[in-house]
Amino acid sequence: MDELDVLVIAPHPDDEVLGCGGSIINHLAAGRRTGVAYLTSGEHASPTIPADTLGPLREDEARAATDILGVPAHDLEFLRIGDGRISPAELTQMGAVMELLRRRRPRLLYLPHPREPYDHRAAFELCWRAAGMAGSSNYPQHGVRPHWVETILGYEVWTPISHPEYGEDITPVLDQRTAALAQYGSQSAAAKGDGQADYIGQAARFLPGYRGAMSVGGYREAFQVLRLGRVVA
Repeated sequence: MDELDVLVIAPHPDDEVLGCGGSIINHLAAGRRTGVAYLTSGEHASPTIPADTLGPLREDEARAATDILGVPAHDLEFLRIGDGRISPAELTQMGAVMELLRRRRPRLLYLPHPREPYDHRAAFELCWRAAGMAGSSNYPQHGVRPHWVETILGYEVWTPISHPEYGEDITPVLDQRTAALAQYGSQSAAAKGDGQADYIGQAARFLPGYRGAMSVGGYREAFQVLRLGRVVA
């Protein structure tokens, strides 16, 4: 079967680890089949590596990172929308996400939260629109079996969520999460040069550490509840 329990949609390779890498590990440990879909290959994320080289390189880094998380290669999807070109108004892109949701049929979906900037906000708007339409009978050319995703959570990368409604304890798997993020060597300051963001290594612990300090200690990933399918089982 091609169906998933959990699907993470990432605007670029590395967002899946930064936003919910520890949660991915926890889902897999609980026996939930979990996949990752990358909207773009992040080919414009370095001033030192040409786009036609960086895109394939970051896809390889994604495979290495998710292997450490425990996601099998057959549960990865690369949609290859142009980096910087994610558009919620583009019907071809919406159709690609609708087809993905109707084919993989997740019960739980992770997206960037709505107040993330740039490509991340566009990714939220695109996927939110597609998730709404995927549950209808519209656009049958993008999958003939409608699928309604029960629960959708928004994760944080660049912009912290003001008032998180849900936190996932990732303390036991923090080192594994950090090791996964370290596979994105193309995104380190050493690779990109001066004046570039560097969140590989110890920096990857800062936001989860803050989330833990503001709750019950340890390390946590924080989420906005965008859709809740049920209150009691």
